[in-house]
Amino acid sequence: MTLTNKVGDKALDVVVVATGMPKRGMGWYHLTQLLDMENANVVGVVEPFFLNSALCSNPPESFTSMVSELEAAGVTCTDSIAKLPKFEKDTVCLIAGRTADNPKFFKACIEQGAKIVYLEKPGAPSVAELEEMRDFAEKQGVKVYMGYNKNVTPYVQKALEKSKEVDGSHVTFCHNNSYKTDELEECFTRNAEGMLKNMAIHELALLVSFFGVTVDTVDDFKLKTDTEYTEQLTIAGYTDFSKIGFTVKTKSGSEVSVMADRCGGNVSYASVAGVDGAEVAKFEFPDEDAQKKLEVQTKEDPEMMPYFFIQSDDYLTLKNTVIESVLENKSAGNVATIQVAIDALKLAEHFTAEASKILQG
Repeated sequence: MTLTNKVGDKALDVVVVATGMPKRGMGWYHLTQLLDMENANVVGVVEPFFLNSALCSNPPESFTSMVSELEAAGVTCTDSIAKLPKFEKDTVCLIAGRTADNPKFFKACIEQGAKIVYLEKPGAPSVAELEEMRDFAEKQGVKVYMGYNKNVTPYVQKALEKSKEVDGSHVTFCHNNSYKTDELEECFTRNAEGMLKNMAIHELALLVSFFGVTVDTVDDFKLKTDTEYTEQLTIAGYTDFSKIGFTVKTKSGSEVSVMADRCGGNVSYASVAGVDGAEVAKFEFPDEDAQKKLEVQTKEDPEMMPYFFIQSDDYLTLKNTVIESVLENKSAGNVATIQVAIDALKLAEHFTAEASKILQG
């Protein structure tokens, strides 16, 4: 961490909302990167649980020592956005709270004067809440970007570039997690909103961003009903997919496929096939070199959440792109907007209903 305040027109004020625990919370990891970024000036940290003595009377030492360092460097640390001074300068609020809490954090940040919000996905539990947040931000002239890191990750960009070189190309995005079968109960319970609203929401954001897929543009939804690709289970009262595979065709004729498997392992990929259906290229994440590097990093720092190491570059690219877009008054490129998040969440609800209907015959 570089605990120095940066001044002038080359750094943008940033407030991080909901850091969580050091080495565990997504907000904490964003904070550590922001402190090292030359174009970001962290002026405030809001942690509604650990900094609220009524909720947490004895926060862990790793958290309290971090707060002491931040406060010594002039960073305001508090449990509420409303307790920060009103934002006089252009300020980015990065919100990384629990999905259910994010709408109230979002509103509070804008009321405090934030001009840009970076919101961790999916942003809110429902389409209606996201739409309400979008409308509120638009009325206040606030730009909202989402932390969909796959929109900028190299393996996706390589597949998209390759697909442009191949006549009649077809792209498949495969997202794997490494749960064991006996861990699915915990997985289903913790992610009760369902696979397409959490795990595979990244891929749906790619469909919206790069293939023009929305509920209104879908012409055909083909579910791969073979159990090799799709399995719907009811565990502990929750009905969800342990894996799913489908192809979407839009009214304009573009086609793209998605596969997701809770128990598929650590490696995800994007593949490109030619007009004959034969695969011409496959881009894995993490690739072999990244996996070797990850093994070393996790041994050196076993307390750190492994995905921070894996996705570190993506997180940095997203934040840097958003901040530079404000400083230089330019587009944030492929970074997902709140409208992309709304369309992705709508697709999640639509495809879940369609797939369930097909499986029930």
